[in-house]
Parts: sequence; structure tokens; C-alpha cells
Amino acid sequence: MPDVNEEHFLLVKRIMQFHNIWTVYFDFLDGRYVPSVGRKSADEVIDDSTLTTEMGPTLMFLLYAFFFSLIEDSDDGLDAFRIWRKKYPGEGLAIAALEEQIVPLRPNLRVFRNRLGFHGSRTYQHESKGFDLFANHSGTKLIQAMKLFKALNAALLEQNLAQQENSTERLKEARSRIDLIAERCRAMSQL
Repeated sequence: MPDVNEEHFLLVKRIMQFHNIWTVYFDFLDGRYVPSVGRKSADEVIDDSTLTTEMGPTLMFLLYAFFFSLIEDSDDGLDAFRIWRKKYPGEGLAIAALEEQIVPLRPNLRVFRNRLGFHGSRTYQHESKGFDLFANHSGTKLIQAMKLFKALNAALLEQNLAQQENSTERLKEARSRIDLIAERCRAMSQL
């Protein structure tokens, strides 16, 4: 059985990688990041709509597949919820509130990750099952779940740092953020 601190460290490292992918994807969508694909030099400006139609889905697929790797509920996977419960035993309510939002996404995210995101498919028929993610869940719901996931992770880390520093003020701020995230998750459940 892995040590919870080691497992938590690996989870945080992977979440940082997820944040990097998130940043590239949304910077691309906002036009702040222009890939060099199809350019002859770094200074050349591309006005090519095919870049958006080709690069956008690639980045989105990577983001969704990588997100699943953080919530995969297999015995050998990094399941953030399992790790958070061990690392932050007093935060079970907030963790459960977020998990309630994400658990319904897991089966479709798993197939998406396996058939479109990372592993791939040998036939269109096999691949097509991965697109059920979009038939069963809106992109808005997926992005909102990821935002809440990122927010809870940040608040838990803030709480951990505040405890290490014995900072009452930072603990209050972390507590407030954790409670707000849990409240948002519960509100989403009622929609």
C-alpha cells in the first residue's frame, strides 16, 4: 500500500501537468497561443481556420483524457477522491460533494480516454463509442466539473500550507473556499 504522502505528492504533480494542459487549451481558444503548425517561421502569422478545427479538438481530447487520469477509480490509478480522503480526513463532505458531480462522468470519460484520448482505436466503430461522452454530458458540465476539481485541490493545498505555517488567517480563508466549493457542488446537484 503506497504511503499517502507519496501518493498525494504524485497526484499534485499530475494536477500541475493538468493545469498546464488547461492553460494551453484555453490560451489557444482565446487566441493568446498560436501553434507553429503550418508556419514557416515563428514570425509568420497564420490566418487559417483549419488550424482551429484541427488543433482545438486535439487539445480538448488531451485535456479530457488527462482529467480522467486524475479521477480514475482503479486500484492502480491516481484517484484524487481516494487520496484526498486519506490526506484530508476532515474534508469528507466537500470531497463527497464534488465527487457526486464527477462520478456520473467517469464511465464516459474512461471510454473517451481509452478510445480517443490516449490509447486509440483500430476501427471507426470502436472509436465512435468514445463520442458518447458528448452525447451524455454537455461540454459546459465537463468544464464546470474540472473547474470545481481544480478549485477544491487548490483550497485543500492552501489548507495544508496554512496548517504547516500555523496560520489562523490562512486556515480561515481555506475553510471559506472549501465550504464555498462544496456549496457550489450541492447547488449543481439540484439543477
